[in-house]
Amino acid sequence: MKITLGRFAVTAIVFAVLTMLATGLANAQPPKCPNIITSCGCTIGAPGSYDVVNELFASDGLTLKSGCIDIEGQNISLILEAYIIGPGSDPGCSGDTPHLNSGVGIHVLPTASNVAISASGEYLCGWKYGVEIEGSKVNMYYVGTDNNNVGMFLNNATNNNCNDCDSEYNAVTGYQITGGSGNSFNYSFAYYNSQAGFWVDGSQGNLLNNNFAHYNGTGFYLGCSSKGQVKPQILCNKNTPTTGNNLVNNDAQRNQKYGIALEKGSINNTIDGNYTHGNTTKDMIDGNANCIYNSYLDDSFTTKSPSCID
Repeated sequence: MKITLGRFAVTAIVFAVLTMLATGLANAQPPKCPNIITSCGCTIGAPGSYDVVNELFASDGLTLKSGCIDIEGQNISLILEAYIIGPGSDPGCSGDTPHLNSGVGIHVLPTASNVAISASGEYLCGWKYGVEIEGSKVNMYYVGTDNNNVGMFLNNATNNNCNDCDSEYNAVTGYQITGGSGNSFNYSFAYYNSQAGFWVDGSQGNLLNNNFAHYNGTGFYLGCSSKGQVKPQILCNKNTPTTGNNLVNNDAQRNQKYGIALEKGSINNTIDGNYTHGNTTKDMIDGNANCIYNSYLDDSFTTKSPSCID
């Protein structure tokens, strides 16, 4: 027997199928991380302690936000006891030239706060961002990020802290703070990063204290150019100024361009007690071309521009 469906019946069936598909997608939830994490592709939401006990690989599968581990909750402790390896690195995180980097090793989402991340010689490598933080009150200890595009990216994040961290051989930047405010890096290392060791862009009230930046493009850069441009024709966006930041007691040596560089338009920053020598272009440079917009106190350097830098 031949059954013929009317036009309205077909439309109703199609609508019902689409509704079921949409409902299924809406209800899809990323896998929750167990307390002992053994593979990529999960999200931490519940308070508690979590531990990475073996190497994790991007090939395990990623979260819906292309992360190995996403963190979305509060009062969370994450301990890294093994490497977290992205698609752009070999299994030992030893490749000197990043390639095909994508995704995020650890992604702290905007809903997350009161998070502690600690490691002891383990690295995140081969990612677009080794660590990306969008939340607040994240404290990191001894976290290493090598051979990524950006080692550690604070993305409109507030009141986060990194102590004794290490970021090397990244294709762009070791540590990048874009937007947000009140973040700090202390006693951390940035070596052999192509563009900058530490980059503050459109962010306010951050502290860079007792850090080391050697053999980068520029050691410490405050401005909005990914290439560390100084004295540009087009200024940074005035609605997102790089202002009120403090660079204190840092060490910037043997960088390919500048030791410490402030782009034109980066103002009301304090540069105090830094040691910067042996940098190829200038040890210290202020693109504002005078010393009335930023404060310089007790810094040690050989070459500078303008001459009023103290």
